[in-house]
Amino acid sequence: MKEFTIKMPIHVELGKTKKKKYYLNLNIMRNQVGHVINNTKKEYKRIAYGTLPTNVYYENYSLIYELFLPNRLKRDVSNVCSVIDKFFNDALVELGIVPEDNYHYLRQITYKLGGYDEDRKGYVLITVKEEDYEEM
Repeated sequence: MKEFTIKMPIHVELGKTKKKKYYLNLNIMRNQVGHVINNTKKEYKRIAYGTLPTNVYYENYSLIYELFLPNRLKRDVSNVCSVIDKFFNDALVELGIVPEDNYHYLRQITYKLGGYDEDRKGYVLITVKEEDYEEM
């Protein structure tokens, strides 16, 4: 079974002259205007493109998101990982690593807390695993 793990940020910075951090969190994103959400998604995919391998293809796959928080503030793990999952899956499809991100191909998604980031920036480890095909 093939798999790989990459480290991705839990925020992006947008702006040409004055950079502003946008944390990838459902509670924050739902209050943003459309162009900010779109630009956040584009920037996250740009970061993913520079990190993802280009020589792999998974017909069926699963994803594990392991969240490392920047501090001890209480957070809902799924609020962070759900936004990252949406943006990351779109990058996988666009790069041709997976055919689609629907349930015919994406077999399982797991969110878990990994602990705290020693550098206090926060990140997520994303593991993409090849899965055996089972007809649904």
